[in-house]
Amino acid sequence: MLAHPLYQTPAATRTAPTPPPPDELPKTTKEEALAKGRIVFGSRLAGPTERKEKRDRASKMIAGVQVPPKPEEPDNCCMSGCVNCVWDVYGEELEEWAQASAEAKARIRAQQTEKRLKGQGTGGMVAAEGTPAHVASSMDDDGGGSETNWSIDLEELGGLDDTQPERPTEEELWKNIPVGIREFMKTEKRLKEQHAHEEAHV
Repeated sequence: MLAHPLYQTPAATRTAPTPPPPDELPKTTKEEALAKGRIVFGSRLAGPTERKEKRDRASKMIAGVQVPPKPEEPDNCCMSGCVNCVWDVYGEELEEWAQASAEAKARIRAQQTEKRLKGQGTGGMVAAEGTPAHVASSMDDDGGGSETNWSIDLEELGGLDDTQPERPTEEELWKNIPVGIREFMKTEKRLKEQHAHEEAHV
């Protein structure tokens, strides 16, 4: 019994407590307000410079055109008519994406036409280096094409359908947006135009 006492004597010295992580340190009221704002409104409300830098990093070069990623629908709209509404930002980014995509599609078509005029194949498969040309080419080298053999992601651009107009209309861009949001955006746009018209005549 004495070899194994029931209780142990605590050590005379204590180890120092580990410091809290930097994000748990006390903050100023301004820092706390900004942190709460990021939680409520998300990081999409970053300034235009940060948003542009982020989009530039995620952009891809397709046929010599810098195509930004297709923007995601915002989920943090308060519908109170903010000066910098997230839906306005989304609309601007969506139009920029559509314009760059249309330009990339046009350049791809021009490159294919140029290859056809030179007598080169346009439907070459993505093959390993050293593969003989007769094995690495598509059956559609006469100008038709199998989109599965192209090395760029055409789905990201919306495909290469000749029946599509070069630049989608505003209705086509906004067709997947809920009707309530679309009508809210139209109303906001009309109000902004009305205010701009009133300011111009004052």
